[in-house]
Amino acid sequence: MYSVFAAFSFCAGACVASFLNVVIWRVPRGESIVSPPSHCPSCGAPVRWWRNIPVLSWLALRGRCADCKAAISPRYVIVETLGACLFLAAFLNAVPPGAPVSPWTLLELLVVWTWLSLMIAGSFIDMDHLLLPDFVTAGGMALGVLNALAVSAGSASFGPALASLAGLACGFGLMWLVRFLGSKAFGREAMGSGDVWLTGAVGAISGPAGAVAVIILSSFAGSLYGLAMMIAGKTRFGRYAEIPYGPFICLAHAVWLFCGDGLWRWYAGLLGFEV
Repeated sequence: MYSVFAAFSFCAGACVASFLNVVIWRVPRGESIVSPPSHCPSCGAPVRWWRNIPVLSWLALRGRCADCKAAISPRYVIVETLGACLFLAAFLNAVPPGAPVSPWTLLELLVVWTWLSLMIAGSFIDMDHLLLPDFVTAGGMALGVLNALAVSAGSASFGPALASLAGLACGFGLMWLVRFLGSKAFGREAMGSGDVWLTGAVGAISGPAGAVAVIILSSFAGSLYGLAMMIAGKTRFGRYAEIPYGPFICLAHAVWLFCGDGLWRWYAGLLGFEV
């Protein structure tokens, strides 16, 4: 049964990510995510269900429309594969082999799956349009707080709810301060307000420690990306370049969700502490 659940997680992630491809393309353009049904962006031909199977259909059609043979962006299969792998990783992280599966474990898994879906959509929308939709940022905050309230109610403790609210305030407040100081230092907007709200959502889900860790990790990853751009000649030192920061926040939070305990023990070991 464990293998069955793992396979289900992988397939569910691919299917959800297939829908996220629609969200990523249509939402920033103000289009409905329901109508019209999936169709070729080149010739407008509807995509039949047997040609709309996540990952497999793109590979079977060799990345081309079955009707007009126009090339279909590999981003579609990349997003679907990413969703499948993240859902599977979340399941393996939440339910070790042989461990009992409680209702609270399933709830936490569902919350993580939902948040991973929001992060995937937000990251790719930010890469394309330099904006983070409210359903990602505000939705993530609501998701984290509501989940914490549910856990608090089930455990008869205010701890999880307080940790979520403290994390929301910590993530939002620290990133707002970074944005404020950066804007003052550079004389222009250092980052979008969506990045601030997104970090608040991170804190609502992972608490103050997760918010601080994500700010540090995302800053490091963003700096490496900026350095790589300079080496590649895409920009020059001191020259202002618009770089979507949301994907780095989401990447850092995914790393924290799956490897946070290990990273903390490693860092504590460097400082000479035992955890």
